[in-house]
Amino acid sequence: MPDMARLDYYWRLLATGASFSVFGVGALIITVSLFPAIHLFAANRGRAQRRCQYVVHISFRAFIWMMKTLGILTYEFSDTDKLPIGSGHLIIANHPTLLDVVFVISRLPTTQCVVKKAAWSNPFLAGVMWATGYIQNEDPLVLIDDCVRALQEGNNLVIFPEATRTIPGGKMKLKRGAASVISTSRQLFTPLIMTCEPSTLAKGQKWFDIPNRRVHFKISVGDPVDPVPLLMDGEQLSKSNRRINNVIEELFVTGIERHGRSH
Repeated sequence: MPDMARLDYYWRLLATGASFSVFGVGALIITVSLFPAIHLFAANRGRAQRRCQYVVHISFRAFIWMMKTLGILTYEFSDTDKLPIGSGHLIIANHPTLLDVVFVISRLPTTQCVVKKAAWSNPFLAGVMWATGYIQNEDPLVLIDDCVRALQEGNNLVIFPEATRTIPGGKMKLKRGAASVISTSRQLFTPLIMTCEPSTLAKGQKWFDIPNRRVHFKISVGDPVDPVPLLMDGEQLSKSNRRINNVIEELFVTGIERHGRSH
């Protein structure tokens, strides 16, 4: 590796470690200072959660800006005008890296998000999960009820249908959760496609397993999809879920391929 390339590599390694330290400490500081004050003075819990969601939104925008400024990554958004405006909208996204949720929420001022159970036991993130009203994905039946209720109450909602990060080079495996929420709520959903080149922070990769060059994220927003034509009255949920997952997978695969052609 040439000297300049080696210097750039070690700088990005150091900056990545520093960024994740800032992320964790920052989350802890906000959790013990700002979030309790918001919940204390808000008129109701729903309003408090939305205000906390906005704080997370601003924090994630700042975090992405910091990582770009430090030379860790670059990124581009496209078709963001297709992002739904207002409340009660469902956004689904593929999940190639650990930073996906950061990029998504950086574009959505107020939204709930389905997050894996481990986040609730993480000392840096547990308070954020509670303050924002994010939804835990541990129990499938409870998850569906919580998600449908969130949409019916007018909340925006982000779901990753894979439920965990994609294994690099592996086949996309969609779980039933997102499809069940769509089938039950009959809610329009907006697909959001993300790619990261070269791969980093994917399933099985540690934060220090950084590539030899700066990574580039591409995030594009697709057209809203009406699931009603895909549903049949009286049909078993499992059948409608498979049909919806086939549509979601096609949207994700096509979008990822489009990203690749435009590099």
